[in-house]
Amino acid sequence: MSAKAQILREYAEWVFDSLNEAVKDLQPEEAEWKATEESNNILWILNHLARITNLSLPRIIKGDPNYKPTSWPDDYKDRNLTVQRYMEDIAAGRRTVLDGIGKLTDAQLEEEIPLWGGKRKRKVGLFAYIGELIHHRGQIAFIRGTIKRKKEKDPNFLAC
Repeated sequence: MSAKAQILREYAEWVFDSLNEAVKDLQPEEAEWKATEESNNILWILNHLARITNLSLPRIIKGDPNYKPTSWPDDYKDRNLTVQRYMEDIAAGRRTVLDGIGKLTDAQLEEEIPLWGGKRKRKVGLFAYIGELIHHRGQIAFIRGTIKRKKEKDPNFLAC
């Protein structure tokens, strides 16, 4: 494994671990709560992260804009699954992503591939989408922190 791929793989692994920690002991009512009617809830964020992990990142790694795991449903975006199921899907994608990054050579990381209506280096796409994972992990932390503070003021907040 190239040194650059090793560092990128280690960073991606840390990001995935950080996401797992962010949803640790997540309760269903927390996962469904929205700060405003227009906001995304944690379930939507996890659906989005599962798609990034199973579709977007592998497509960049493989250089195949049409890649899709054989069992991946076309309507995944519209599915309403549990936190556990989303995390299982993210874990499956994680394995693909980490294995794929680990096999990339320095030349492949520097290779220009079709991205966002033009050509960009493969590593730029990987940086962007791994960045998306950490960005959305931060959103989850924000939502959970907001809920925690609201519960401190009102112990019945989100009570079933």
